[in-house]
Amino acid sequence: MTTVWIVLALVAAAWLVARLVVTVRRDGLGSSRPPASHADWSDLTSGLPSHPYRSA
Repeated sequence: MTTVWIVLALVAAAWLVARLVVTVRRDGLGSSRPPASHADWSDLTSGLPSHPYRSA
């Protein structure tokens, strides 16, 4: 009877891992760029140098 419970637990664990893999693959993370919350930083709008630590 113990063997049946072990096999059942392994099947349940495999099913949970498979569902996790499917969920992570479908979430879209990394496949599209997130929306921008503000304009990109540029030298013209901020007046800061592009490379503040570069000498000459």
